[in-house]
Amino acid sequence: MINLQDKTTEDLRIACYMTDRHARLRPTAFLDIAQNIAVQGADNLKFGDDELAAYNSTWVLARQYVRFDRPVSNKEQVKVLTWHKGAQGLFFLRDYMMLDADGEPSVRSTSSWVVMNITERRLVRFDTVSDVVDTAPQSTDFAIEEQAAKVVLPRGAELTKIGEHRVHYSDVDYNQHANNVRYTSWALDSLPEELVYEHPLKELTINFNREALPGESVELWHALDADGAHIIEGRAGDHQVFIEKLVF
Repeated sequence: MINLQDKTTEDLRIACYMTDRHARLRPTAFLDIAQNIAVQGADNLKFGDDELAAYNSTWVLARQYVRFDRPVSNKEQVKVLTWHKGAQGLFFLRDYMMLDADGEPSVRSTSSWVVMNITERRLVRFDTVSDVVDTAPQSTDFAIEEQAAKVVLPRGAELTKIGEHRVHYSDVDYNQHANNVRYTSWALDSLPEELVYEHPLKELTINFNREALPGESVELWHALDADGAHIIEGRAGDHQVFIEKLVF
């Protein structure tokens, strides 16, 4: 059994607005839950956005990998966990689990975060915030052992434009850009309905490479990789905003 004492935890009942037409937890609902408990976890460790504000900085999600081990149902009671895994390479790492009533994982995730200067919109070096953000892990447990991977377009891939989204009011969060969960919503909404409605998502990996700002239009481009995964690239002009790998 995983140790709960060195983690931030929340007991949760899956609400109807979190589910799809089959009364299963939507992938984006899990991402919303993970985002919220990540904020709680950082606040509990005294290096949340309130503490980073003294450095004119904020947390920004750079990469996330999610593995959906089994469907989670409407009204199901679950326990959500998160913990800080310290610093590795360029990133601060954070893991998550959603456990069922028997304590078994239904969803597992790992994420990589950076700190951004709010005014300059540039990344902040570790040593700038080292007196507030601990580089040591909160727990030695892991939900997923490997880090969230870099997603790249398959070599020689044939890209097809499958949609375009203009960043509106409902997309934007308090960091003044499109919230990270919205990118996965755009990606899933751009795929064929018979795929997303009838085939539960097994895995997703997403890289966030540039902000999408209010009023910007993000083009959505699609390719298949060699193992049949769907690669969605979001572009604003000549810039890659995000790239996501979806495995059904």
